[in-house]
Amino acid sequence: MRWTLATTCGCVLGGVALHSPGASGIGASYLEWDVGAAVFGAILGSIVGVITGILQMIALGVRSWRLVTASVVAVAIAHALADGAPAVWGFGVVAALSGLCAAAAVAWAFRTRAWQWITAIAFAWWAGWMLGVAIAVALGISGGTTPGAWAIEHAVIAGTLGLVWGSATSPDARRLLRERNLLSRVATLTEKGLD
Repeated sequence: MRWTLATTCGCVLGGVALHSPGASGIGASYLEWDVGAAVFGAILGSIVGVITGILQMIALGVRSWRLVTASVVAVAIAHALADGAPAVWGFGVVAALSGLCAAAAVAWAFRTRAWQWITAIAFAWWAGWMLGVAIAVALGISGGTTPGAWAIEHAVIAGTLGLVWGSATSPDARRLLRERNLLSRVATLTEKGLD
């Protein structure tokens, strides 16, 4: 629970202060990359990643710079893509690509190759971003033109992303998959039921 709270808080702080991670609009140019915006987004995302990673370390009561590095990679790539990728990609593609990168970074931090968990957390990043945008649209706060409106929209999107992703990446979620090996048990039960 502390991990999920730390991840969510880091994302919300980042959403309010630096509009990262998550966005409902992608890139300034429809078909072309904006390299300058991508670099600036990566810098801002790195700051949010450091804050989130430190909060995660505090939540776990450990000192692991691998955690901080994974958070930096996850948020920096998401922010770089959101700011610099061609707008035609849309936030769904950017969320999926950054989710794969975030999952790889977290797998590296936890030194795991458990593909079920890696797949689940990549999906959770994408789903959290999609749900956050849907909530922002439903609340009528998406597409604002003032810094205050952007901060509110990004806080909602980043908070939702942080909550969903934090839940999926929590040590409890990982332990559940590992200890119970749920996916293989379901397969075994299904095979036994078919005999």
